[in-house]
Amino acid sequence: MKEYERYRLVRPHSAMAVLAAGMFGLLLFAAGRLPVSPGFYHSIHLALGLAVMVVCWLVAVQGWSVFPHTLSMERLMMGALFFSSGLLFSLHVVLSFASDGVEASPFSLSARLTLAFGLLFLFSRRDEVMERRSGQRWQAFFAAFAYAAVVGLFIHWIAPLWPGDGTSRWPLWWKAGEGMIGLLDAGAALLVWRRWRQGSSRSFLYWLLALWWFALGQWLLMLGGGHALWGQLYEMAGFLYIVRAMYVETVEKPYVELKQHEQQLEMMANALGEGLMMLNRDGRIVWMNPEAGRLLGLDPEEAKGKPLFSFVMLAGPDGAAWDWKRLRRVVKRLKSGEVIRVEEEPFRRHDGVCLPVGYTLAPVMENGALTGLVAVLRDMTEKKEKERLEREREQLDFELSLAANMQRALLQTSSKADLPSYVDIGVLSVPARVLSGDFYHFAVHQTSVSAGIADVSGKGIPAAMLMTLMKFILDRTVHYGTQPHVYLDLLNRFVYDYTEPSMFVTMFVGNYNEKTHTFSYACAGHEPALWYRAKTKQCVPLHAKGCALGLFPQFSFETKSVVLEPGDFVLLYTDGVTEKRGEEADDDFSVLASMVVRVNLDQPAAQIVRDLYEQVKAYHQYEQKDDQTLLLLRRR
Repeated sequence: MKEYERYRLVRPHSAMAVLAAGMFGLLLFAAGRLPVSPGFYHSIHLALGLAVMVVCWLVAVQGWSVFPHTLSMERLMMGALFFSSGLLFSLHVVLSFASDGVEASPFSLSARLTLAFGLLFLFSRRDEVMERRSGQRWQAFFAAFAYAAVVGLFIHWIAPLWPGDGTSRWPLWWKAGEGMIGLLDAGAALLVWRRWRQGSSRSFLYWLLALWWFALGQWLLMLGGGHALWGQLYEMAGFLYIVRAMYVETVEKPYVELKQHEQQLEMMANALGEGLMMLNRDGRIVWMNPEAGRLLGLDPEEAKGKPLFSFVMLAGPDGAAWDWKRLRRVVKRLKSGEVIRVEEEPFRRHDGVCLPVGYTLAPVMENGALTGLVAVLRDMTEKKEKERLEREREQLDFELSLAANMQRALLQTSSKADLPSYVDIGVLSVPARVLSGDFYHFAVHQTSVSAGIADVSGKGIPAAMLMTLMKFILDRTVHYGTQPHVYLDLLNRFVYDYTEPSMFVTMFVGNYNEKTHTFSYACAGHEPALWYRAKTKQCVPLHAKGCALGLFPQFSFETKSVVLEPGDFVLLYTDGVTEKRGEEADDDFSVLASMVVRVNLDQPAAQIVRDLYEQVKAYHQYEQKDDQTLLLLRRR
């Protein structure tokens, strides 16, 4: 309990304790001067005695009834304590009616002394939960009865030793007994206050006030005379606070805890994301959470007490009405205690909306008979949509894999061409996704070999489709000549006319002539090729004027040429090889040149390309974000 809440509870009880103490101070001076007739005092005395006796019996009955549910040692002992005190108070009342009070007063004193010692003992120790054993209540209450019987016989035995009322026979001893009871009650009050400070129940505040009123009342009784009546009234106030403490502990506290648990369960049920519903044995709705109301198209409050089958129908071909034979079979299974689970069934709500619902039916059994039903409803719409999307994704993956296989086969057609002995070509292309936007091409002519590499803007299917079309165009342009700019002119017009304005292609094409040993090349906005000169072991970039294909309907591309010495090679590549996206890096050509010098160039072209790709992967820290293609053409 929070400190503020505890402080708020303590304030009214503190005010009452101060009021009791203030009245006690006034009564010390004024009560002895108030005239009280013996007849009036005797009537009030008997009435208060009857009230105290009733309270004691109530507390005893409460202890007897509650113990099997709590197994609290404190509750059991308190019930036995008030049982013995109630017996002694009962003897006091009976003797007060039956005689002139010769033996009545000692019974009242012994009852109050028993309560004082018992409460001091109970509140000096923490409560414990006992192990359940048969006869525990009978043993405790029999011991209390035996104690009351022994005390009653003892008082009856010593009663003839004094004439008249015992209070007048031994006034000093009597007052000492009353004062000691008051001290015991005050000590018990201190123990209760300590337990309250340690976080005990709110009922301890009422026990604290009860013991405070008891202590003040005993000190008034000790004074005798006119103070005795007020002492009994104080004592009665203390017993009323005990009744209030018992009410808080046994009625109010369990009710508040039950309401809190109900609210927590309702919050949990509402937060589950599944519909929960309770039906009675007649199929009428007892309770449902908002999710169940949404699934069934009902207002949870309005649906209470109404039959479920009048709101919901099956939405299948025969869903105009329930199959009562099937329902009887379901009910038979539920009566046997079986839990029924249905993965999915189409429901038609009373508003006409159809939706797939999965549900679990759990029977509520009592003494082997079906008394109710708990239903858990699950909306399967999202699951079915996910399954549909998953099927579509699987179909798309399958189609993409077919397209990727076709793309690889198309590219491998060029790589399997019979190469002349004067050149060595190695090529490697790795897509970032299933389909690649990069492509390469080389073809063998009578006295030359042409090679090209391109990068289509974008990724995925559009880029792959454009790449395929361009590969088809290149394969059929041999008759246009061997000048590279002729290829680019033709392809530029095609890309401009037949693709989206947002798409473009960068490309580098070259042609190596066997007789002149010249490598003629043209560039359409692509990265410069790398010319490795074996004699000087230098890497030289090959630049040429040109913009990306598809940006303009016409563009004047230029063709340049270099002479390849034996061992020289030209390396074509796409930007995915050297470009680090989102990072500032050195010049792309310098990066590639540094990779080349770390590779053994005495190997075949295919192996050089593979070793270069290992350098590329290490450069990108093995995280590929773009298509990567390498094509190496070397003069033998």
